[in-house]
Amino acid sequence: MTRIVLHGAGRMSTAIMQAAAQEPAIEICAVVAPERPQWPEEVAYFPALEQLQDRPDVVVDFSLPDGTVAAADWCAKAGVALLSGVTGLHQEALDSLETAAQKVAVLWSPNLSLGVNLLAQLCAQAAAILAPDTAIVIEDLHHQWKKDAPSGTALMLGEAIERARGKSSGTLEYVSLREGEAIGKHEVTFRLAGEELVLMHNALDRSIFATGAMAAAHWLALQDAGRYTASDWLLRR
Repeated sequence: MTRIVLHGAGRMSTAIMQAAAQEPAIEICAVVAPERPQWPEEVAYFPALEQLQDRPDVVVDFSLPDGTVAAADWCAKAGVALLSGVTGLHQEALDSLETAAQKVAVLWSPNLSLGVNLLAQLCAQAAAILAPDTAIVIEDLHHQWKKDAPSGTALMLGEAIERARGKSSGTLEYVSLREGEAIGKHEVTFRLAGEELVLMHNALDRSIFATGAMAAAHWLALQDAGRYTASDWLLRR
């Protein structure tokens, strides 16, 4: 049994709370957020991590960048693993994750779905094979309330491509669309001479991220202190 505290009470935390009811290896022991969430499920609520009455195995952070700083600082002091999926992190948040990883297991990923991480690997393979001057466009579509653009997942795909093709004269363009209730669609287009190669992932149900987050948290709780990626979890599970 992995005991999880949810940090933040937005869409992702709500989805994890709902999915946990069907996962016997996961216990959501508390939620920490500025306000008590209006969830049908009963769960202990605290406005700050410092007020927790029991130490969990993992803090799952889907708050905001400043919240990630607070979560990383608390986890390092409490000796609790940290899984974060917060996007749009500023430098202070990135530094706080690195500092916490010196004392506890830390995994940050903008996307914990199996399909997206496979997409990143396929994009890297294509970029390594194609000519270095190939123009590439990464388009992401999300719901109208998503603040960061490009999305963290789009940037993750771009980083995988750049690592694979190294020094390159090819362009890498990001296009972000925010419409309605779209969960998340990422399309990568490689523009070749007379043809296009398109790789795409479309999230049809938010539960894929919740299921991935729970599986990653369960794995992370067993790891030594250090900085981990979604690839570490997927390859070692």
